[in-house]
Amino acid sequence: MSGADDYLIKPFNPLELVARVKSLLRRTFQYNQQAKPPQADEIRVHGLTINRSSRQVKWQDEVIALTAREFDILYLLGSHPGRVFSTEEIYQLVWKEAYMGSNNTVMVHISNLRDKLEKHIGYKIIQTVWGVGYKIDA
Repeated sequence: MSGADDYLIKPFNPLELVARVKSLLRRTFQYNQQAKPPQADEIRVHGLTINRSSRQVKWQDEVIALTAREFDILYLLGSHPGRVFSTEEIYQLVWKEAYMGSNNTVMVHISNLRDKLEKHIGYKIIQTVWGVGYKIDA
């Protein structure tokens, strides 16, 4: 049985409606993240081998040096191929703190990560979904 989680009384401010929807989505996303089983220690995507325990990324037996944040972003996107993550979701999952509006932190880290990967692979594996976020295709 499902019930109401929240309600608004008419007339309502559209900004308050948006805020409440975002809050509901955030709570739902956090609940779904907690319910997921442990992920694999090593994943392979686009020829890259991403090892969570050693925190190494390899391309054809060559180690690609990444910062801790770059590794976490790559592991997050690579472990969910095809899924689009918003900037807010990436920030909350990687930095493990509340997202504080529109800052370019995630965008700068993704740009640096793309440059490092493209130098080895030769093409960009992290795709931008305009107005939504970032993903790695399956």
